[in-house]
Amino acid sequence: MTTASVKTSVDSPPLSTPMLLTLNLAIGLGHFLVLFNTGAYLPMIPQVAGGLGVNPSYVDWTQANFFLSMALAFPTAAWFLNRWGERRSLLGAFFAFALASAVCAVSHDYGWFLAARMLQGYAGGITIPISLGVLLRHYLPPRRNMGLTLWGLAAITPFTFGPVIGGWITDTWGWRWLFYFNVPIAVTAALIIAILLAGREAEHRHPALDWPGLLFLLIGTGALQCALNLGEMDDWLRSTTILWLSLTAASALLCFWAWEWNSPHPLLELRFLRRRNFLIGGLGLFLTMLCFQGTMALYVVQFQLTLGYSAWLAGLLLLPMAIFSKLAAMLTQYYVRRIDPRVIGFVALLGFSVSSFWISSYNHPASLDELLWPQAMAGLFLGALFPPFASIALSGLRDTAEMRGGAFLNFLRVSGQAMGIPVIAALWDRRRILHRHFLGEGNAMVQEPLRSARHVLQERNITPGAAHQLLVTGIDHQAALLAFNEIFYGAGWTFLALGAVLLLAKHVVFAEPDARTRLALEQMVEP
Repeated sequence: MTTASVKTSVDSPPLSTPMLLTLNLAIGLGHFLVLFNTGAYLPMIPQVAGGLGVNPSYVDWTQANFFLSMALAFPTAAWFLNRWGERRSLLGAFFAFALASAVCAVSHDYGWFLAARMLQGYAGGITIPISLGVLLRHYLPPRRNMGLTLWGLAAITPFTFGPVIGGWITDTWGWRWLFYFNVPIAVTAALIIAILLAGREAEHRHPALDWPGLLFLLIGTGALQCALNLGEMDDWLRSTTILWLSLTAASALLCFWAWEWNSPHPLLELRFLRRRNFLIGGLGLFLTMLCFQGTMALYVVQFQLTLGYSAWLAGLLLLPMAIFSKLAAMLTQYYVRRIDPRVIGFVALLGFSVSSFWISSYNHPASLDELLWPQAMAGLFLGALFPPFASIALSGLRDTAEMRGGAFLNFLRVSGQAMGIPVIAALWDRRRILHRHFLGEGNAMVQEPLRSARHVLQERNITPGAAHQLLVTGIDHQAALLAFNEIFYGAGWTFLALGAVLLLAKHVVFAEPDARTRLALEQMVEP
């Protein structure tokens, strides 16, 4: 997104302080709503599956495709801003978000629900960079700190409380109420913004969108996401459908790379990847979010399906991590200019790796308290991850180049979230099946304890059928825990390797003179 391409109309007087605060409140409310729907929906997935009558794996697609649609919104937001102006762009995006939420609330058809979630993600993604541009344009430099601080608070709160509140809504009123609540809030935010910005439209251009690049990107990322979504059920490359989807994705992404690299006005500034720091920061952010979002989705969904947690308790699992992560992020944003971001990032990844190893030792099917402490530790280091990633990747960039770099980083971050959900779910399911087979039909070391367990159950006058069912349930739980631990163990080594790579970055240069603007861009890169 480029704010430099938009000029303030000379006929419009500046907004008064009460109007600025009201505008900030409306934008913050919309920003909060969009980000809240990313976290609050996660503990609802098992209940949504039941409400729509589909396998929970299909409902995972509604979250993964939501993120992918949001990722595609970031590189196209600048075109909407320059073509239609901030007022009409925000009005249309919020009304589209409200419409999609209404469809999700009343739909009983999976296809319509999936399409509405994708529209919701795209419309929500459009609002994020444009709302930041509105604040940067309407707040004069003396007041800009206040506006960006309020905008940053709206970015911090949703992830912190989203899963817990979403779980509570699910258990109390039902999952559809999340979408019912969205409609009046989105419409209210849109109307307030439309009223306050009426007659204050900037002089906007009519730029040509990079349609070939957008087409290649849509085909490439869409086919890749479909292949990943189907992989868990169709046995990966043994499926002809997945094979063709993979070939289509690879071909389209290669065409996108060739087209964008030589384009004078690219959709994504791929030439930034020639900068060592941007390459390390961007790919590190993508892989970190792939592992993080995938493990968190596994954490919340499978603990409900396999271990019997309620939606409220599943959301509560993430609360310590969410609270501590935001506190750590605020401290890191303060110290990232005083301490080498490479060192901060390495320490954060090292700590997050240790917390993942700690979580991988979990072995009690219903023990909530044992998971809260490693979650708090994970939160402390998770919050310290994203400011260093953003600082390293955006090193040496300023003004419009920094804005384009921020859009590219957001695309990588949210794409990692989208692709991490099916990848980690598929890995977990494969390992769970392997462990269940070993525990149920393994060698003599496994069979002897099973025979002893059957004997004990028979002595307690439990019928053979009931005893068999109890053993099957126990085996399923143990296989799920073993697979769960393996996933976090592998994530721990991945974070450790990423920390080592982060040290290969060059010295970070903070070229952007406006510290608050840079901080706002860094907050956009945070989940």
